[in-house]
Formats: sequence, C-alpha cells, structure tokens
Amino acid sequence: MSTSASTHSSELADTPWAPITLPSYPFLGKVNEDPAAHLAGEMSVVHNVLIRSLNAIWHNAALVSTRDTPAFVGYALLVLSAIHAHHDTEEKIMFPAFAGAGINMEENIEQHKAFHDGMEAFEKYLDQVKRNELEYDAVKTRELLKIFADPLVHHLHEEISTIQPEIMQRADRKVLDQFVKDLEAHIKAEGGFTTTIPCFLAAHKTQDAPEWPPLPPVLKWLAKNVFSRVNGSYWKFAPFTQSGEPQVYQP
Repeated sequence: MSTSASTHSSELADTPWAPITLPSYPFLGKVNEDPAAHLAGEMSVVHNVLIRSLNAIWHNAALVSTRDTPAFVGYALLVLSAIHAHHDTEEKIMFPAFAGAGINMEENIEQHKAFHDGMEAFEKYLDQVKRNELEYDAVKTRELLKIFADPLVHHLHEEISTIQPEIMQRADRKVLDQFVKDLEAHIKAEGGFTTTIPCFLAAHKTQDAPEWPPLPPVLKWLAKNVFSRVNGSYWKFAPFTQSGEPQVYQP
C-alpha cells in the first residue's frame, strides 16, 4: 500500500468517533506488573480497538458490495460480540472487584445501560439481514449504528477517568493483583481465538502499543496467521490487517 493510501486509511480509522488519547505514546505499560499505574492505559488501548471497529463499520456500510454483504454483516456482528465480551468481563470481574475496594463504579454501570437497547436493536437488524429476512440498507445500518455508538463511545472515553492511577492507588494492592489474576483466568476461559482475538488484532493500531495484546508470542502468531483464517472473509472490513497495516476495503 502506498504511503498516501496508508495515511488515508489510518485517518479513516479515527473517524467519525475519535479514539482516546493514550497516557504515553507509545503505551508500553503492563497491567500485570502494576495495575494501579497501567490499568487506564491498557483500557484505553482496548477501548480504541472497539472505537476503530465501529468506525470501520460506519465507513464500510456505505461501500459494501452485494457480493460482500454477508461477510460485512458477519464482521459487524463479530464486533458487537467483542463489545459484549468486553463489557461482560467488566461487569463480572472489574466492577465487583473495584466496588469491593471502595472505588465507585456506579456511573460506569449506568452508562452500560444507556447504550444497551440501541445495541440490541442494531444486532437484531443485522441478524435479520443475515437470515435474509430483511434487505441490507446502508442508510439504516448507519442510523442504527449511530444510535448506540454515540453513547457507547462517550462511555468508553468517560470510563478511563474513573480508573486513573490516582484513583486506583486507593485500592489495596492485593485486591488489584487478584483482579488481574481473575481477569487473565476469565479471558483464557472465554477463548475467542477465531473470533474476538482476530477482531481485536485487526482493529489495533500497532504504533499505539507495540507490545499489545499481552499474549505469548506463539499464541499471537497463531491468532494472526492461523486462527484468523476461520473467518477470513471478514477481515477485509477491519481498519487494519492482522499484521497491523492500515487498509481500506475495496468493493
């Protein structure tokens, strides 16, 4: 890909919803080494993956060819599944742990509720298109996406302010270390090697955090080069290739 094309695709990945500014650039912090210091940075990287995935759906919704519509719908549903997985992890692991440590998570919980119905409506529409019960409509796709993405992206930005180092340092280090262990165990149990992990890798701007995600090198290689083949037709709609190169969907 030429430099101009690469720059163009990289800019598209950051619109219409802006990613979160990282606490340091590139972000090299490791949450398992110091959760209080690095959780906000790690979460910013994850949230930017979700934001750039939504941006990819927005841009490609108006471009997708009839031939590629099933794969595009599959990609969009997979992004929604990744968002579900992320927020389920927060509600099951993060929020209870931090609330127990005296950190107020109520605002985050309420913000999750704010985009729930809109996300459900978008998911229902995509499912109906997938089952050929509805004809794909680019305008409707964008309308439904915006309804839930606006409050979701607002939440993704706002949540970072609730887990800043000065706030997390109030929690007992044992509580934070246990949270990290529980989080790692939960992620391993969830799997997602052919779904969530390739989806995340294909929406991660490598320059932002070269060492992310915190996977063993062999597993990261397998996810990029082997596991991603299972849903291989989806990744043309992602903002980056599995190797981290910016890309633009070509109908």
